Amino acid sequence: MTDEPIYEGSNGRYYTDWQVDRKLTNGAWTPCLHETETGRRLVGIDDGELLLLVPTEANALPPYVELRSDDATAWIVDSRRSIP
Repeated sequence: MTDEPIYEGSNGRYYTDWQVDRKLTNGAWTPCLHETETGRRLVGIDDGELLLLVPTEANALPPYVELRSDDATAWIVDSRRSIP
């Protein structure tokens, strides 16, 4: 298990801190606001839309959300989504 924050997105998806940082670093998302007291973040995504990310506990994840990790990173896998 990881000690990194896990975020619930307003789009119904879940993200680890590593996934959020990666999207911000590669320019897929644009940082807008970061509320340091609560850890909530607001990021710009495709076509100027906004995504709210709210920290959540790993034990509060729905059953279809799997938290996977290796030595360096942790990521979320949605077992409902099929890979084409």
